[in-house]
Amino acid sequence: MAPTLLSITTLLSLSVIHAVASSVWTLNCAPLLQARLDPIKQPGVWPSSHVHAVVGSTAFAQHMIGVSSGKATTCDKATDHSNYWSPTLYHMRSDGQYDLLPFTGMVAYYQNYTCSHSSMNPGYCPSTPRDAQAFPPGLRMLAGDSDRRTLNKTDQWQQAILLESGNNGEVYGMPPRLDGSRISGHVRFPSCWDGKNLDSPDHKSHMAYPDPVLHGDTQGGMCPLSHPVALLNIGAEFGWSLNGITDPGSLVFANGDTTGYGFHADFFMGWENPTALQDSFANCMTNDNCPWRKFGSPTGMDPNPISQTPDVLPPLENIGLSGPVGKLPGNNAVFKGHSKRYARGV
Repeated sequence: MAPTLLSITTLLSLSVIHAVASSVWTLNCAPLLQARLDPIKQPGVWPSSHVHAVVGSTAFAQHMIGVSSGKATTCDKATDHSNYWSPTLYHMRSDGQYDLLPFTGMVAYYQNYTCSHSSMNPGYCPSTPRDAQAFPPGLRMLAGDSDRRTLNKTDQWQQAILLESGNNGEVYGMPPRLDGSRISGHVRFPSCWDGKNLDSPDHKSHMAYPDPVLHGDTQGGMCPLSHPVALLNIGAEFGWSLNGITDPGSLVFANGDTTGYGFHADFFMGWENPTALQDSFANCMTNDNCPWRKFGSPTGMDPNPISQTPDVLPPLENIGLSGPVGKLPGNNAVFKGHSKRYARGV
């Protein structure tokens, strides 16, 4: 028997009643530029130490103070005028030159998995709702360490950095095999804040990961007493096309890192409406059926990431966009050591 109008209405009502808020949704960002700029570690400086692959606000430049702004964003959430960047990737050719690999952009998973420190019930976050806050305006932070070439799996800052070729699983360090199509660098930004500082001299000390003693890890859990304020968690994946490359030993990041352990990423807060960002999790039913996907879309339809031109173009430098270069920009030395590679969790 065909359902009546009443029964359809009843079913729809029940589906809304039993829907649950989503704890994660995705952000997709097209490339903005690749350049030797780093407004967090080397503000006001050009050129910075190595080439970065950048997505997000068109305001990205060597001079960025306070809250990021910009005429547009490369991200599919129109009100996200944040910037995200990581070292870009080169292929070492047999003739001693370097090919800049095509940067494909970034996908990020915004997650409400962290809760603030509680002395009343230490170690156990309520399943819902978590009390993670949106990022305070002007927050800057980074994940990873550009100088690292080894792995200490007990260090959360190192646990938060992984790489993956194709869909073959995340690993610590450069993947032992490449599928020839794609490679991505994954970072989990810290989600616990000291509640006071928007930055710190090392760009890390004002942030922390959830306390592993209190059942936390790099993806969520209870914050430590030293950094008691829970913020939303960002897991970001920066991608490159491999153009048929299958030898992991021929890859080097712009900072000279061949191990993959020195991969890192930066975040400069620029969400135009932090309150709406925080409310987005309560208003989403699932990641695929979420009003937030259309937030700020001029047409009301699901938006797409769009490449943009920076508001202020950086000075010209040959970083390999039009052909191979004879050395890494900045003359960064290529690390020649060998490091054992570990699958995630091994």
